Amino acid sequence: MTSRRFRLIRHHDVSGVSGTGPVAEGVQFTDGAVALRWYGDYPTTTVWDGIDSVVAIHGHGGATVVEWIDDEEPGPDPDLKLPPRETLPPRPWPELHTGPEPQDPDPLHHERDSGSYGSAPPSGWSSYRVFR
Repeated sequence: MTSRRFRLIRHHDVSGVSGTGPVAEGVQFTDGAVALRWYGDYPTTTVWDGIDSVVAIHGHGGATVVEWIDDEEPGPDPDLKLPPRETLPPRPWPELHTGPEPQDPDPLHHERDSGSYGSAPPSGWSSYRVFR
């Protein structure tokens, strides 16, 4: 098996945010994991353990359904030797920092930037650039 593509079709917009019709597209990988890309004004990508999780959260009791684009039924790839997901131990997020991050009370006017400009942004900066 290879990855399998799908779309989420929303028949009724329960949240009033995404509208009806196709609202997202996704792919189910060989190990069952799913990547989902939302359409709309603020597109986002989310990753799920499986399609059942996507349906449980976004299905809204049948208001949104999965429409498979690829006809192939999901199943294990005979050439891929992965242990079943249920047998894998939980993996905590890795520790990325050795200590707490220093708190910066005002990231736009930090004391390290107090050179020739003082505590204000350079005069050539527009408010667009400062507050973007």
